[in-house]
Amino acid sequence: MENINLVLQNYLLLVIIVLLALVIMLYVMYKGQKKELQALKEKYDFFTQGDNVNWDELLTKTLTEVRAAKAEMQALEENQQAMREQMKGCVQKVKLMRYNAFADTGSDLSYSLSLLDENNNGVVLSSIYGREDNRTYAKPIENGKSTYNLSEEEKKVLP
Repeated sequence: MENINLVLQNYLLLVIIVLLALVIMLYVMYKGQKKELQALKEKYDFFTQGDNVNWDELLTKTLTEVRAAKAEMQALEENQQAMREQMKGCVQKVKLMRYNAFADTGSDLSYSLSLLDENNNGVVLSSIYGREDNRTYAKPIENGKSTYNLSEEEKKVLP
């Protein structure tokens, strides 16, 4: 017993320094773990929205919502594609040209108007204004061409 007391007296300062270093090291580790635990708690609260929800329920609910959103997105993409196909047949190209058809009339009261879809199919409308009357013509257009003879003005309103 005296030997132990003698050893402790000789090395007491060293033992205190080692124990103090150990306490400081444990305190630093404690602070680091506390920080990590706080970060995990914040993430947990974010995912559970502050409620104490079972992780299995939360994951199941989230996965169900993701699958529903994916199905809805697919339906929207299909709808968008159908609309694109439908739009191909709609009037997309409109061009108007006003002109004076006869030298003895004033102003540009005559006109040619093209109404075409994506594939250059549609119609060219022409209105020829004269002193005595006004005449309107409609000529079908397929792939940018007509089976009817086109005037210079009608050709200018085609792409």
